[in-house]
Amino acid sequence: MITKGKASLLVLIGAASYGVLSTIVKLGYQDGFTAAEITGSQAAAGCLIMWLLRLFISDKAEINWAMRLKLLGSGTFTGLTGVVYYYSLQMLDASLAILLLFQFIWMGMAVDWVFYKRRPGATQWLSVAIILSGTLLASGMAEHSPVSVRLAGIALGLLAAVCCTAFIYFSGHVAVNLPAVQRSSWMLTGAAVTVMLIYPPQFLWNGSLGSGLWLWALLLSVLGNIVPPYLLAIGAPRIGTGAAAMLCAVELPVVIVCSGLFLHESTSWLQWLGIFIIMAGVSVSKIINLMLKKASHTKEHAA
Repeated sequence: MITKGKASLLVLIGAASYGVLSTIVKLGYQDGFTAAEITGSQAAAGCLIMWLLRLFISDKAEINWAMRLKLLGSGTFTGLTGVVYYYSLQMLDASLAILLLFQFIWMGMAVDWVFYKRRPGATQWLSVAIILSGTLLASGMAEHSPVSVRLAGIALGLLAAVCCTAFIYFSGHVAVNLPAVQRSSWMLTGAAVTVMLIYPPQFLWNGSLGSGLWLWALLLSVLGNIVPPYLLAIGAPRIGTGAAAMLCAVELPVVIVCSGLFLHESTSWLQWLGIFIIMAGVSVSKIINLMLKKASHTKEHAA
């Protein structure tokens, strides 16, 4: 059994891996590929790679069809998050869309509260407030008013947040006793089927794979479909939905840093301030809890 500290680190790495995806997607667009080709090939490649990994890993457990169906259903939220978020970007500015997506932070805490009676403490509420205020700055909304605001787009942005929350929840609660690779292979199958139903896999026969799409599919599947679900499958059950959702906020700073490094997109000082605030918000709950534990131990020794 891994410690909560190691579990938190795994969730952070998984979230950071998600943050790299938007930059790779934009580079794929610059290479001439469509959203349907990139999204569909990513889902298919991720599913295929995970099943191939299972051939080389002997750590397997007995699993019945009821559990398989639950995992397949859980995986649909992985695919839906990306698809719905893409549709919201067609109707909203990117700054507003990502702000709506990041509502999964408090939604994750709400899930823990409603279903598991884990009422958030004052430090958790403080963390959420800090993270969301940092997200507002880092997204650029504080500097530029959204040009395109449509009710349908807002609904889709919030739906993407709900799907993301559901993915984090199921990562921590469905078939948690199964080996991570075994769980992830079934969840990614559900994600691939969902994406294929929305985006028919024309990339399989239109020649785009041979024109370079395979490279983007490989990168996106490893960093988006293999690494994060695998790490969340290990870490999320140990720390809970609410804590996992807060740690996943590190995705936005990674998005902005990668966009600056590889796409040469400018980042204002307010956005950098927002990144710092987000990181502080992710850390504040842990820091306060450590301080309280240290104070408690000091009192005990003094007594």
